[in-house]
Amino acid sequence: MNPSAFKFTAIATLLLGSGTAFAENIIDDHIVVSGSRFEQKLKDVTGSVNVITEQDIERQLAVDLQTMFKYDSSIATTGSGAGAQTLTVRGVGGNRVVFIKDGRRTNDGYAGGGGYLVGRNYFDVASVKQVEVAKGAASSLYGSDALGGIVVITTKDPSDYLKNNDSFVKMALGYQGQSNQIAADITAAKDLGDFAVSAVYSHRDSEEVQNYDEKLPGYDAKSDALLVKFEQQLDEKRTLKYTLDYFNQTTEQVITSAVQETEEDDTNWSLALDYHSEVATAAFDKWHGQVSYSSYEQQSDQISGASTYTDYNDYRFEQNILGLKAVFNKGLKGETTDHEVVYGVDVDLYDITRPRFKTRVLADGTVDFTDQKQKAFPGADTSLIGAYVQDSMSFKNSAWSVIAGVRYDYYTLEAKNDELYADSQLDDITESAFSPKLGVIYQVDDNLSWYGQYVRGFKIPPHDQAYQSHGVEPFYQILPNADLDPESSDSFELGLRYASSDFSVNLSAFYAAYDDFIETAVVGVEPTYIPGVNKTLYQYQNISETQISGVEAGIAMYVAENILLEANVAYVDGENKETEQPLTSISPLNGSVLLTTELGDINWTAAWRLAKSQSDVVLDTNGDKTTQGHGYGVVDLYANYEWQAWQLNVGVLNLLDKEYVPFELIAGQSASADVSQYSQPGRNFSVRVSYQF
Repeated sequence: MNPSAFKFTAIATLLLGSGTAFAENIIDDHIVVSGSRFEQKLKDVTGSVNVITEQDIERQLAVDLQTMFKYDSSIATTGSGAGAQTLTVRGVGGNRVVFIKDGRRTNDGYAGGGGYLVGRNYFDVASVKQVEVAKGAASSLYGSDALGGIVVITTKDPSDYLKNNDSFVKMALGYQGQSNQIAADITAAKDLGDFAVSAVYSHRDSEEVQNYDEKLPGYDAKSDALLVKFEQQLDEKRTLKYTLDYFNQTTEQVITSAVQETEEDDTNWSLALDYHSEVATAAFDKWHGQVSYSSYEQQSDQISGASTYTDYNDYRFEQNILGLKAVFNKGLKGETTDHEVVYGVDVDLYDITRPRFKTRVLADGTVDFTDQKQKAFPGADTSLIGAYVQDSMSFKNSAWSVIAGVRYDYYTLEAKNDELYADSQLDDITESAFSPKLGVIYQVDDNLSWYGQYVRGFKIPPHDQAYQSHGVEPFYQILPNADLDPESSDSFELGLRYASSDFSVNLSAFYAAYDDFIETAVVGVEPTYIPGVNKTLYQYQNISETQISGVEAGIAMYVAENILLEANVAYVDGENKETEQPLTSISPLNGSVLLTTELGDINWTAAWRLAKSQSDVVLDTNGDKTTQGHGYGVVDLYANYEWQAWQLNVGVLNLLDKEYVPFELIAGQSASADVSQYSQPGRNFSVRVSYQF
């Protein structure tokens, strides 16, 4: 792309601020829960929150995390299609970002291979009402893992479908060109008097997401999702909600038949009971309780052939989560100050196992061994118990409001007994943490406000890093480390918001210092039986300090009567202060520009995604620069047409057939590495049609 064009767009956008997704969002403020764990307007939140609505998902033909956040310059995604996907928010990602779906924590990711083999994309977007991403630490309300932010996924309840109707049915068919995905969805809801029920079922058939040259190994994937909810109205002020949430995805890849094959089956299901009461007492005006049980299982069956033998691998990851939550709200009105208090308790109990078995058959057909247990990391039992309180104070006859909160967390991590691992290296971990928050808002007038906040974040040492103990003889060995300290952060943010009926601006600057970041380190080298070959010993260890800072900005405005302009830009800088090297998780300066208009009965959106080149990169062990990133600009085009009960959405992605490689996917690799496999798909088309009755 033209560097001067990027600079012009970036500087212009930086001066203007951050916008919203579509025209109606300038006028109507979003209602969010991520900032305070109770419903409030987005303009009343201290800190940056990005909102993806159901309408955004439909109009931009999003099908997963990667396609959902492609126009948010402060959020980067890794993985695509049916593969594992994770989000990086302001340079912090993986398990340092908490995922909450309908009030319950979702499954972890675990480290292995080239990234997270278990991702956070094992849910379907067909039932999603809204996705909120609170950027920056949120441990004062959500506890461990909210070091880099939280992703709150809210699905629709029966009342969202029914509104003033007795029944609701919607059917949709779609095609997504990036992965050749064919999707079918059906949604139904019914009012049964004191009961209301809704069910959403979706089925998807897809293939791999190819690189630009279409040379990646192929695979086939299928998924089925079912979300069923019952709402029971006990009386005018009390309701019960029962939820069944099921998702299953299978992928099959055959590189060479009977020599290199993989079949993966990922199943994620949960049951939840929610109770909501608005019966006021002296202690609270309303409260919400939830009991949930979630089960995630990944099973990977692999055939790996060599010249003298063939291995049949049975690898699994299983995680069960029992969750108990209670959230209380109390409003207090005084002569000079009004208070909105939220407090509550969270209990999450994790049961994690990692069974791995190998059977080896020699070339002559002899079975060398059967179901031999393999090392990775032992299972673990994790307990997270937290209590929190937050007070939002508004002062009468004053433009100031203050939000102050604190959370106390106690957690334990206990390795399961396994004869493969030495007990002396698998000590239990018990820690506690206080996470305070202080925020202020200054309301200049009805349209303009300033805000600032400080939040402390923390993250417990994850089971896979504390107890990981495996290797490939004679080349390397990963040693467990039960002496890992929790990661912690101190985060600061200052921001400005302006919103009127036809103009919206956001501007924020942030800084975060992270202590005891957990990373891999070389702790020793040992000679082996092969002359000239040494075994390298690795271990996850804490590094002293990491710093991340940056600026985000954007705008949404009508440039003509029916033309909406949106633009946003993000600049992030991060450094490992121990090595004085840049972090590989940092994205280059990037942004997006969207123009939306109506021509006749069709709503059109042209979107331009931009990224600057990246030359400030980490050095390799020889002191040489690793691979650098090249700047690019990509144009997408969308059209939306509604007629009576029909809706048609069409998209052309990468309209100009640009070949490009996002820097986030190649950061830290050798400068001589061939990165063509990370190039993104060329021009592709997507379409979705739905009918509602």
